[in-house]
Amino acid sequence: MKHHWTAFTVALGITLTGHLRNRLAMGMTAFFIPTWIYVVRATALDKRISFHTSALGIEVTASMSRTIQVSSALHAVTVIAGFMMFMATFSARDMDLRLVLAGYPRIHLLAAKLVALLLITAALTCYSTGLLLLSWPLTQPWAVAAALATAILAYGGLGLMAGFLLRGELEGFFVVVMATLIDVGMQSPVSNPAGNQTGLNALPLYGPAQAALASAFTHTPSLTCAARALTWFAATSALAALIFRRRTRHYHRPTPSAEPASAAHTA
Repeated sequence: MKHHWTAFTVALGITLTGHLRNRLAMGMTAFFIPTWIYVVRATALDKRISFHTSALGIEVTASMSRTIQVSSALHAVTVIAGFMMFMATFSARDMDLRLVLAGYPRIHLLAAKLVALLLITAALTCYSTGLLLLSWPLTQPWAVAAALATAILAYGGLGLMAGFLLRGELEGFFVVVMATLIDVGMQSPVSNPAGNQTGLNALPLYGPAQAALASAFTHTPSLTCAARALTWFAATSALAALIFRRRTRHYHRPTPSAEPASAAHTA
């Protein structure tokens, strides 16, 4: 038990160190989220719009400026989470192979990455929800935070999977940016007022986006709607585990019995 705990804490320390060394992600977290929300608040029209949330079955009437601020916060936190998880996973692939060869269990290495994602989710959720609260009093701030958290987990899992799957940094960055851009654009009631396209409900942000918008302006319960994104998180995490196992399937720690046999054969 002590060995397993030591392996996990070492893996978690390496993972968190990798995140903290990602200066671009740290800068995006500190400046991109508040800048994006402030720019929308300063430039978007403050007229009232009405839109239908198909996942909850209600009509919402809200300010266009505030609606876009919620969508912008979703976009900012998802692209940052996806980028952070991709870069941390991609840059640590060689180290992970060495650790597996040294005898570290794969499950501990993956668990360390998932725990790091949970910590990132908590930090980004609190930060982005606080920035939205500074802009206007959200009707259900905790429900908005829950929607942001599930969105972060969905795209964090996507970044984790891409980190094991893709071969270049530029590819991963492009996939994360384009996926979040398309998803947020399709879910926004401003850029996509119809919101009734086939397959829209299969996108990761379908539940979180509608839950965040409904919770920001109404008292409608939305936690179940936000939880739709957890399916994406579970699926991408499982695929990441399968890819990682496949890439390290030839890496085995030498067994004690095999070493003497090998030495005898050499002699």
